[in-house]
Amino acid sequence: MIKGNILEKDDLKVLKVQTQKSVENIYGRSVRFDVFATDTKGKLYNIEVQRTDAGAIPQRARYNSVMPDYHELKKQEEFKELPESFVIFITENDVIGDGEKIYHADRIIRETGKAFGDGTHIIYVNGSYKGEEGKPPDDLIHDFFCANPEEMRHKQLSDRVSFLKENKGDAGKMSSSIIAEIFKDEIAEAAKKAEAEGKEKTLIENIRSLM
Repeated sequence: MIKGNILEKDDLKVLKVQTQKSVENIYGRSVRFDVFATDTKGKLYNIEVQRTDAGAIPQRARYNSVMPDYHELKKQEEFKELPESFVIFITENDVIGDGEKIYHADRIIRETGKAFGDGTHIIYVNGSYKGEEGKPPDDLIHDFFCANPEEMRHKQLSDRVSFLKENKGDAGKMSSSIIAEIFKDEIAEAAKKAEAEGKEKTLIENIRSLM
């Protein structure tokens, strides 16, 4: 287990993890989650890795937080059966802008300050936060956008990224944004080749072949 997890729960046990999970919406826009997980208590975790601020605006967090509910509540089930859910945005920049390393956004009753208790939670992790080495979860935040495995502070992540760089066929198990960083040199080379030949099709085929 990596010390210093975002949820500050050392007893958290993940039951199932899916990468690039699509949730369809027949009435509107569907979504694709970078990582979708459930724990042994049935709680849902939607984890998004975002390099651009526009990809992590509050309205998107709101939309992502309600989409799984449509599929979780079966016919004849009571609304109280909806599982607790967490939307976690790991952002390269400080999207909220207040200098905190982690932001917890929960609904509250304004007049009393008490939690509304609807079971939804939105968490932003500021990837640009410069914390203390050896202090969780500062080390974990540091490693999220660290492309060089030798500079990572967690051995588990360092070993995994090193493995993926050496065995690129297994890269599909990592989030798309992290993959883009790892293979940025190869993708740039593919783009140059396509530009030289003047064919958009070549660019698409080269990148598809690489991934």
